[in-house]
Amino acid sequence: MAGKRVLVIDNGSYECRVGWSNSKEPELRFRNVLTKPRKDRKKEAATQHISSEGSSSQAAVEQSAEIQVGNDITNIEAVRAHLKSPFERNVITNWNHQEQIFDYIFSKMGFEGQDKIDHPIILTEALANPNFCRQQMNELLFECYGIPAVSYGIDALYSWKHHQQKQKKISDALIISFGYSTTHVIPVLDGKLQLEHVRRLNVGGYHIITYLFRLMQMKYPVHLNAITISRMEKLVHEHCHIAVDYREELVQWAQMDYYDEHIMKIQLPYNAVTATNAMLTAEQKQEKRRELAHRLLEIKNRREREKLREDEQQLFVYNKLRQLYEQKKLEKFERALQQQQIGTLEDLDSLIATIKSRIKRAQERAQSAPRPSKQQEKLDKMPKPPEGMSQADWLAELHDKREKILGRKQARQQQRSEQAKRHTHAAQERMRIISSLAKNEKRRKANGEEEDDGFGMNDNDWDVYKRINRYNDDSDSDADNEKLLQFDKILNHYDANFDGNSNVPAQSAAENYQLHFGVENIRVPEVLFQPSMIGCSEAGLAELIAFVLKLFPADEQQRLVEHVYLTGGCAQFRGLKERLTKELMAMRPFQSKFAIYESDEPTLSAWLGACVHAREPNFRQTLTTRQDHQEHGREFFREHTSSNLFYPTPKD
Repeated sequence: MAGKRVLVIDNGSYECRVGWSNSKEPELRFRNVLTKPRKDRKKEAATQHISSEGSSSQAAVEQSAEIQVGNDITNIEAVRAHLKSPFERNVITNWNHQEQIFDYIFSKMGFEGQDKIDHPIILTEALANPNFCRQQMNELLFECYGIPAVSYGIDALYSWKHHQQKQKKISDALIISFGYSTTHVIPVLDGKLQLEHVRRLNVGGYHIITYLFRLMQMKYPVHLNAITISRMEKLVHEHCHIAVDYREELVQWAQMDYYDEHIMKIQLPYNAVTATNAMLTAEQKQEKRRELAHRLLEIKNRREREKLREDEQQLFVYNKLRQLYEQKKLEKFERALQQQQIGTLEDLDSLIATIKSRIKRAQERAQSAPRPSKQQEKLDKMPKPPEGMSQADWLAELHDKREKILGRKQARQQQRSEQAKRHTHAAQERMRIISSLAKNEKRRKANGEEEDDGFGMNDNDWDVYKRINRYNDDSDSDADNEKLLQFDKILNHYDANFDGNSNVPAQSAAENYQLHFGVENIRVPEVLFQPSMIGCSEAGLAELIAFVLKLFPADEQQRLVEHVYLTGGCAQFRGLKERLTKELMAMRPFQSKFAIYESDEPTLSAWLGACVHAREPNFRQTLTTRQDHQEHGREFFREHTSSNLFYPTPKD
């Protein structure tokens, strides 16, 4: 193994990173999932059916479904329901899927067609990985791929090793590792993992993404198809941040000025014609359906006429063939039959009879007198310009009337919106009238009953209700709507440049296809500190850190908090360091010191730390070789400063 390059595989549950230990970055990065295309799933089902009927296994191999892994999945949303992962949370449980992912890795790294992988491998694994999982992994690597040696390590400790390149004198740390399914708080003292004091929070990036997915689905139930996991991942990665004071920021988001200033509007693709059609009246929609039916009928008639011409041409050719037979030109007749792919004279006569009957039916349908359509009757009844007025002047007058109606409708709409706001003049005037009516004291009779004040006996008394509800009365707007509809019909018929939907702003239609991403950008990552928001009964990250610290004496607590290290995908959230600073300040003694460090490459630092481990002088002593595998058992591995601790499985 001396001089052989080391292959480093950071086998994360969300993303897998693969490369050589002497590289500055991994050559291969992909989502750690696989799937089978739909056509291949059908093919596989057919293969299983064939093999169950007793066919050879070779046929099943030839029709085996092609597996798509990682970057080979072109449209991940199209196969989202069929994605498979070898992981259950952060532990590998499906070894068939893991083998297919290894096949993909070794193929992309240039080992395709080789009998074995003749390079040592550094592989990351879960913290406190079960012996059974490591046993299965050893069998897969040594017996299936024939590797010479493997070194197992924890991704968080590899990340810490990479960070130690800058802080070489630091040997104590409290590592907070954010994973896709879990979050770990890992204490390290004197460079050694304190495994018995490690604690896990079963909340990670997956829960944050799915929480946002559900929130947006509940907020916009009409856009379920547009709200995809991929879009939610992009929002979480690029726009979410952790609030330093969650309650205070919630109060800010409740203020309209703050909301309008900080809201992010996501415009979904939409068809402007379809969007404006949703605002048409029932009669306008019915009119459009009639027009569509009329166009479909025209298309059907045109196809029938084309078919009739084709049948007439074919009948002409077949009649010529029949004439050759009647004229006793049998040689030409036989050659013509072969050219037309007709077997015998009886077949020719049958074809002629079929085509004649088809032509007869088509001609009967065409000769039947069509009734005038309702659409045509409606056009005949269309109003015409008054006598003595030109059509241009008449249309201009209709345009003016239509604009006045639209102005009145817009004024009523504006007044309604003003009344909905409490501080506008219209709303205050309405409340003043109501309060003045309510405070009038009614006279009482001698027996204590209220005396009728006679309100309503005079018709003028009802004017007060007109004043209160002046702009909410739709009786006049109904008449305007009827006139507007009539004007639109006339202008649509006579004015080719008229657009009936011009009064509907295009922006308002586009706004119906927008997602507002606001308070969700702090609510979603807050589940790390408040798991109860997603129904998880575990303690939050701050409480978990406090619990782990209490497991150590005061002097060791101080050593740990002087170097709190953040790594993993969720460590990229803006505001995380500030929030943890606030939480640590609240739980630590007065005027005590602590420091929080962030990884320079939260998602790559584990792979980079494994490369650092491969360049260490004692790296060869940390490798578990094939001989160790055969002598010490399938679950055996050699420990090092970045690995799990080996506890042999007790024998029965």
